[in-house]
Amino acid sequence: MTEKESARLLTPVSPPPQEKPLPEIRPPAVGVSPLPHTVPTPQLKTALRCVDITKNMFNSCGIDALPFVRPLFFDMDRDGHLEMIAGSRDGSLRLYKNDGTAVAPQWRLEGNFFNGVEAAAFSSPAAGDIDNDGYPEIFVGTGGFSSGSGKVILYKNFGMPSRPIWRRVEMPEIDVGNDATPSLADVDNDGRPDLVVGNSEGRLFLFRNITVKKELVFRKDAEYFSGVELGMYAVPAVSVSGKHVSIIAGNSLGKLYLLERTNNRKSQWRKEQLAVSVASFAAPTFLEGDVKGRMDMIVSDGNGQLSYFNNRKDRFREWEERPEFFNGRILPGPACAPAMAETRQGSFMVVGNIMGEIRLFEYTPSVKGLPWKERTGFFRDIKLPGFSRGVLTEWQGRLFLITGEQDGIIRAFLNSGTFQSPIWREEKDFFMDIPKIAHAAPFVFDIDGDGRWELIVGGEDGSVNGFRYETVRGGLPQWQMIRESFSSVRVDRFAAPTLFRDAERLYLLAGQQDGRIYAFTSDPDGHGLPVFSRGDYLSGIKVNNHSSPSAVAKNGNIEISVGDYNGNLRHYACEKSTADAAEN
Repeated sequence: MTEKESARLLTPVSPPPQEKPLPEIRPPAVGVSPLPHTVPTPQLKTALRCVDITKNMFNSCGIDALPFVRPLFFDMDRDGHLEMIAGSRDGSLRLYKNDGTAVAPQWRLEGNFFNGVEAAAFSSPAAGDIDNDGYPEIFVGTGGFSSGSGKVILYKNFGMPSRPIWRRVEMPEIDVGNDATPSLADVDNDGRPDLVVGNSEGRLFLFRNITVKKELVFRKDAEYFSGVELGMYAVPAVSVSGKHVSIIAGNSLGKLYLLERTNNRKSQWRKEQLAVSVASFAAPTFLEGDVKGRMDMIVSDGNGQLSYFNNRKDRFREWEERPEFFNGRILPGPACAPAMAETRQGSFMVVGNIMGEIRLFEYTPSVKGLPWKERTGFFRDIKLPGFSRGVLTEWQGRLFLITGEQDGIIRAFLNSGTFQSPIWREEKDFFMDIPKIAHAAPFVFDIDGDGRWELIVGGEDGSVNGFRYETVRGGLPQWQMIRESFSSVRVDRFAAPTLFRDAERLYLLAGQQDGRIYAFTSDPDGHGLPVFSRGDYLSGIKVNNHSSPSAVAKNGNIEISVGDYNGNLRHYACEKSTADAAEN
């Protein structure tokens, strides 16, 4: 584990001359784009080479956080093992192969398996051999607010099972309104899989498979689910045993319902709410577990969390969670923003997210499992409006949390309790001299080596501003803007800064909206405040939009942790490079 430079505030001995009054930094008005600006043109490669070691730090499971993930388990390549197919908000499909066992899976992404398969948004997969040719087809339900939402489209493999060539197959339109979520099962025992489809209104629809030879036809049965209501955004999973049909359907509130009936056309549905639930947008799917013939259940939520449940007594009513099945993923929530910190108590990571949560993880390396363990409830008294970012430091010998948020307010919280039993008290006037900076992304660092940290804040417009305090009145600092140091620091919207120092230079890395990270450097002259000059985008690091980096350096080693908009944490080990190759 690398170490971040310790940052503690010391009482200043003699303040430097008073600077000019602070100018106001105004966020753009609602609905009005910010003024155009020029992002520095990359010229030289930044002298850092980075290797992705996320598997060792944040995700040994191998499955990324995918918002509104729709999982499905099926042997797509006919190798005798179930793969995981994942639809998600971006409309694409992903295939994960299991390199472990059925009990202890190790997932590996096959990046190109579903090339050619696409939906406009919110893809929801279903798979099966529809035409009995021995090759599985893939159905994709579509969602979002486009004109194509609510359709179920079909793709057929015209290649090999392990090297597919997917092409869309035209068939009579299947449309359920908005946000189609299909599931395949032979509900009438005629040897042909039928389609059960949910939609955004919480309704279910049956489309009976009446395919003759190779002409694929599904006919809507308007009466089959008459009277069934499940809440908004229904997602069904279907199991058929003889004449008995069992459906578990999730909804937007994270609730799960069991529906049961025989496949007799005159029978009625029995509905009951299950005791298990997830945070939101429950999407269940069945798979055969470690007991042959028993259908277990996996449920995803809107943030990409996956939970495995054993089907106790094989009755679809009693479920026991198996947390180890998807163990090895740290998912701090969408738009996650990590910040590493060294305190007297150890090494920590503070992570904010889109819901306004602030969470603390402690670095506790061991032979088994990931090295980061969450201290649940450490910031339980702190709740921010949204898009929260936090950095942990010290003030007057006590733990001190600085936060930024979507509305541009920077806040300060002092721990008046102990580390084991924290009591957070907001210091409401601590940053009263600092104006609002929309989507404020704060960081602290002693940039001039005087023993006091400065506050560095990125904003929605892509700029980075620095502030320092010179005098303390009534226990509160008086903040002034640092004018020259950050005048050339600007990225393409939603700047998220972090700094580190090695023996030669001071580095400022800034994440931006497209997921890349731009590096700025300053050559220290031994006195005064540094001035950062432009560098280049870091080679090899690009995450899924809104990159939020945190970098630490120790003994020549540089490590960078990055959060993204989907809720993934990535970790990179970097070293110096002498290459000055031009940007391609």
